[in-house]
Parts: sequence; C-alpha cells; structure tokens
Amino acid sequence: MKTILHLRLFGFALGLAALPFIGTRALASVDGVDPSPEHLWSDIKGDTYDQRAHFAEGANRLVARLDEQIRELKAKRAAMTTDTSDWDFAMKEVNDSRSLLAGRIGDLPNATTPETWADAKEKIYEAWHRSQLAVDKMNSTRTS
Repeated sequence: MKTILHLRLFGFALGLAALPFIGTRALASVDGVDPSPEHLWSDIKGDTYDQRAHFAEGANRLVARLDEQIRELKAKRAAMTTDTSDWDFAMKEVNDSRSLLAGRIGDLPNATTPETWADAKEKIYEAWHRSQLAVDKMNSTRTS
C-alpha cells in the first residue's frame, strides 16, 4: 500500500514539474471524459438492481460533477473578450445534456423491475456520456 501511495505521489510531483511546459490552453481545460479507474461512472456501472440506492447516490454525484464543470465553463466564459456566439452555441449542448441527465436520474424511481431498471441505468449512462462529450467539445472551443 505504501508503494502505491509513493508511486502516486511521485507521479503527482512529475506532473507538477511539467506544469511550466504545458500551454495555458491545457491548464484552462475543464475535465471531461475520464478513462481512469476512479471515474465516477466506473464506481456505479456494475451496480445491480439490488444496489439501486448506491447507484442513485452515484448518479447524483454525476450531476454534481457536471454542475462543477458548468460552473468552471461559465467562469471561463466570463473572462472571454472576443465574439462568444460559437461558445454560447456549444454551451447550449452542455446545458441540454445536463437537463437530460437530471431528468433520467429523476425517472429512476419509476424503474421497479430489474429489466426496467437496467434500461433506466443505460439511459443514465448515455446522458452522462453525452454531457462529457459536450464538455470536451467546450474545451476544444477557442477562447480568448
């Protein structure tokens, strides 16, 4: 366990050492789709019908993370000095995907059988994935 912790700390230190060489655009990015094992979706994707409560808590963490990303994007938008029409158009997709995710999570209590629950769970994943693609697209939008 100590070895893993030391490796993580070493990796973090290496990341900090590289900061001067990273462009400002990379530092300004909002986190998008995260393939790491600690990913929020990874924590709940294997939940079964009997683990609905755990899944619902995890789904709420998805919305909280998306809300955090939206706050970061809004702060980035506030600092923009050029034409913002493309940014605002792309941001509409982020907001729409947030509404979809929240709506699908709100429908989760209606899934009262393992089959309907599995379908609801898949729809929540699709909405989460859509939201993260929208956030990633925002990161590729030119800002100045």
